[in-house]
Amino acid sequence: MAARTRVRFYARLAIKNLARYKKRTAVTASAIALGVMMVVGLDSMFQDFFASSDRNYKWYEVGSAAVAGRGYWDEKDRYPLDTVIDDAAGVLATLDNAGITAAPRIDFRGELIVRYDPFPEDGSVNVVLQGVDVERDPDVFRIAESVENGRYLRPDEDGALIGGWLADRLGAEVGYPITVTTRTRDGFHQLMDLEIVGIFRTSNPTVDRTTIFLPLEAANYYLEMDGAVTRIVVSLPERLPGRADLTPFRDAISRHPEADRLEVLDFATLTAEFADVVEITNGFSQLMLMLLAVIAIVGISNTMLMAVMEREREIGMLRALGMRNREIKTLFAFEAAGIGVLGAIGGVVLSALFVWFLVEIGIDYGPLMEGIELDYRWDGVLRGVWNPGTMIASTVFAAFVAGVVSVLPTRRILKRQVSESLRRA
Repeated sequence: MAARTRVRFYARLAIKNLARYKKRTAVTASAIALGVMMVVGLDSMFQDFFASSDRNYKWYEVGSAAVAGRGYWDEKDRYPLDTVIDDAAGVLATLDNAGITAAPRIDFRGELIVRYDPFPEDGSVNVVLQGVDVERDPDVFRIAESVENGRYLRPDEDGALIGGWLADRLGAEVGYPITVTTRTRDGFHQLMDLEIVGIFRTSNPTVDRTTIFLPLEAANYYLEMDGAVTRIVVSLPERLPGRADLTPFRDAISRHPEADRLEVLDFATLTAEFADVVEITNGFSQLMLMLLAVIAIVGISNTMLMAVMEREREIGMLRALGMRNREIKTLFAFEAAGIGVLGAIGGVVLSALFVWFLVEIGIDYGPLMEGIELDYRWDGVLRGVWNPGTMIASTVFAAFVAGVVSVLPTRRILKRQVSESLRRA
């Protein structure tokens, strides 16, 4: 009972001291709150930055997984048309029977040529073209819902969808004619006369800048593919964010008669070329968080040190009145813990407001990123995600640091003579 009474006494006295030194309490708690907010906010931004890159890959480029001709993905950078899925219809039927949503695509390169009138001037640019199944593709990708001018593609038309960034660069509008030079499956030169039927704008800058979509039938005709495709992309349910179950997909492909000529590509394989960049950037982000935590600890330590050192005369008075060193340490630990709790609560509030702003509004760096190409599929809007785990860990850590730091200067003062402490202003 006596121990509980002492604890209540120290707690009440600590609360009175915090109320007595309102300005010092507010400054110290504010430093803790700002430190918590910075750590939580930066972690929130980094988490969304990595997650948005993965989402943009999945929604606009590679889907959940894919199947291609064996060896195709090793040479994907040259967009080969000689390593293909010849029995695309059969593979699609197999996947349909397994209840797996799939869409075929023909990927190839070409040179986009525009002429003066209706375009502002003559010019050309190298682009990536993708023949898409107009009916199946919207079930896997989000290109159709990203069309902001004109309309989506229709089967059996020589139409084209181009990205908003590319349209702005060329001065293109819906209805303008374009010409693409490319090579057929057999390597012969081919001219494709297309009409822009829609302009899309996505959160994936790479697709907006370099990719043109056309109906699968048109690509099949101009490239003389005879029904073959370069890959078939699937959309799979995710048990956890970013973790789809590939077992049904692999089993379905293994049952196809030409399974030995096919290769299943999971999401990690499809995005492997950026794994090193992600790892380096993630390491940098962890370093930044560590440095920010160190800065926060130093800030908290300095404010707590000043808060204690300025009260040396008061400590001397308490000792002169008969208060033991252990009791004084306990009292100051309670005060520091109280400041830490106040700062932690303030940090939670500030963090919640900051993360809410990032989640709902974000910080738009789009104008500054114009013309800058990044390996990340990032639209230039810095957003955040809710991260309660980081918020809780940061607040508990800040309160703990405040309590621990207060012990060091208190012990230092208690080593001095009472008379020496009382003489200090």
